[in-house]
Amino acid sequence: MTQLPQVRRTVFGGEKIGMGFNSESGSALPSPFEGFTLQAGAPGGAGQQVIPTVTVVTTHEELQNALGMSFTANGRYGFFKESPKGMFAQRTRYNALSSFLVARVVVKNPIEHGKDFRLSKEATDLLHPTRLPEFRQKFGDSFVRGLQGGGELCAVVRITSMSVATQASLAATLQAELDGQQGPGSFDAAFLQANTAGDTSAESAAVMFRHTSLGPETWSPESVDEVIQHFREFPEFARSRPTAYETEVATYDTVPLPIPVPDESAAFVAALADARAKKLRYIQLKNDLEFARDKPAFYDAVPDANTVTGSINLYDQLIDAVTEYAVKLTTKEIAVPNPFNPALLTPPLAEPAPVTLARKTFSSTPDFSHVRLHRIIHDLQPFRSGERPM
Repeated sequence: MTQLPQVRRTVFGGEKIGMGFNSESGSALPSPFEGFTLQAGAPGGAGQQVIPTVTVVTTHEELQNALGMSFTANGRYGFFKESPKGMFAQRTRYNALSSFLVARVVVKNPIEHGKDFRLSKEATDLLHPTRLPEFRQKFGDSFVRGLQGGGELCAVVRITSMSVATQASLAATLQAELDGQQGPGSFDAAFLQANTAGDTSAESAAVMFRHTSLGPETWSPESVDEVIQHFREFPEFARSRPTAYETEVATYDTVPLPIPVPDESAAFVAALADARAKKLRYIQLKNDLEFARDKPAFYDAVPDANTVTGSINLYDQLIDAVTEYAVKLTTKEIAVPNPFNPALLTPPLAEPAPVTLARKTFSSTPDFSHVRLHRIIHDLQPFRSGERPM
């Protein structure tokens, strides 16, 4: 058994300070408190921060981490519940052939905390040792202690080229332009150069997520230029439209109350991590097939349409099934947690037969020496309000 961290963050889902919280399902519950006050930041505390990151990712898990959706963070349960950011993460359509760049800007205001928490009479009556299960059922094992205000912007850009070297170079050029190491128009020039020859021709696509006082929004920008523009302008945009975008959750012993920090069995954690890993795998395999179906020019051969469509449909069923399994794990509908096994479903499912997708290759190596390579992951350091990454 392992104890949950006393304090942790999750994607904001409309919670209010003081509400109870179920750490397994990620669900907010009624508040056990009354008469507490709100405090927006500690006296003399730090002001607003703007934290931009630009990352070229090479795995689906790296993509989740770059979006702030790792298993140990928001992806623990945010990945399974239908949160706007969780749905955006799935909409990125990560596949194994393309290069993916994640540009993220987080604007943090001083966090708003609750203080002087006092239990209501109803909650106090449930603190007797024999009634603690009732307390947890009604009010959870933790509570919402604070809300992180500000805003968040995430953009995921997919770049694919007939040439592996050109594809890597284009992703690196966009990364360098976003983090200020190359001037405006660098990516456009490199992209135009790549499309002057058939053996280096490239395509790009993007999807964006923004959370401000306008609410969570997801859209597909018309161009990479639009991504760059939003990345540059978002700090000012968020300053004029601040909102809560992240929730701080704490266990009840931090108040303090005589309620033990909740334990989690290793089997539960392992089963939940396995379900998440399988869902990411099914999503990527489905995306690989959809990309091959939609962009067959990047492959030597694509299987017949019936095979591809059948496999895509089966992966859709597997994604739905493993999601439902994960929800049942978190709500304790499954008493004995085990790894997800589609063969044990009713009716049983089986993974599609592996489909070989061979990338088209060219004998010539394109000359792309005019583009500086930046294949390292680059994270800009946090800077104070008023400083811009130019």
